[in-house]
Amino acid sequence: MSTFIEVDSVDKACKVIINLDQVLEIAPLIGGGCILYFADQAAVGGKASYKVRDSYLAFKQFAMETVSAEDIAKRFPTKKSKTETTMEIPKL
Repeated sequence: MSTFIEVDSVDKACKVIINLDQVLEIAPLIGGGCILYFADQAAVGGKASYKVRDSYLAFKQFAMETVSAEDIAKRFPTKKSKTETTMEIPKL
């Protein structure tokens, strides 16, 4: 089941409906609004961009869970070896 949302297109100067399931990345803009990136084999880098006036926070509500680098480090802690070994370099 696809998720469609209505956004305010900068280029078309009107409301458009997009399939949120096709969006690869959402990047906020300093001046407001954001850029939506879609897969596009013909585009440089394999992504096509689409500017919208909608706030980044409006899209953040669709994220199931936001994860930071610290969250990942907590979930997958590094394991310490139970037996430490040291090697001496032989002197010739």
